[in-house]
Amino acid sequence: MQSDTVSGVKEEERIAAQFLKNRFGVDPTFEPLGQYKPPDFAIGATAFEVRRLNQHYFGEDGEAEALEELYYRLKPAIEGTLDKVPYSEGKGSYFWLLSFARPIKIEFRDVVQDLTRQARAHYDTGNQETKSFESQAVRLELRPASASCEKAFRYGSDFDLDGGGCFGDIYPTNIRLTLKEKIGKTAEIASKFERWVLVLVDYIMLPGMLEPGDVGPLNLELGHFNGVAILGQDSKLAIESPEHFLEHCVHG
Repeated sequence: MQSDTVSGVKEEERIAAQFLKNRFGVDPTFEPLGQYKPPDFAIGATAFEVRRLNQHYFGEDGEAEALEELYYRLKPAIEGTLDKVPYSEGKGSYFWLLSFARPIKIEFRDVVQDLTRQARAHYDTGNQETKSFESQAVRLELRPASASCEKAFRYGSDFDLDGGGCFGDIYPTNIRLTLKEKIGKTAEIASKFERWVLVLVDYIMLPGMLEPGDVGPLNLELGHFNGVAILGQDSKLAIESPEHFLEHCVHG
């Protein structure tokens, strides 16, 4: 991967770069038009724009929000607060399990403070019993550990209640949403390259589980893009739309 900023490459870009090198036999040029400017990669006259393929939540106003936006705020905030609770050998350790949904209609920090305050109060009682607390659509469950973890609270698991659904619906909806976003983002520079490819790295399905038959009709409005390639996190091609378009996107 040719770049002066390799250290700033995102995980999905690293995965895409490996795929492109394997597929076309050359290292793609990273950020050919400049740092932080699209496209992410280029091989000759072909531009490759990369993005994670994630599931989205649609609010009452129709606005889309990537599911990870709440997760990446909520989990670290709760974990950071719980980690500050002093450990007591007499009170032992708890595993904490997080589940959540949207929308959250009060200040985000108030939800975190409310849940962690209740967790701290329960820990201070010294009662070794399972306990659950809720604030808005966020639920924090504490389960006593059978052996000491040498800290008051240790992460156990998390579950996004807005995730999941029928794969045949999830993929077309989120692919079309991402494609529309990328068409708008690159419209002004579309003429700088002869061909455009959207490379999506799948973070919806577990690696290796996505099959073309799992996905319903995509019916994509490609705009100036020639096609969409969906990769697994193992850098292998899972879905190509239109079929076989990659055969001509660099040398054709």
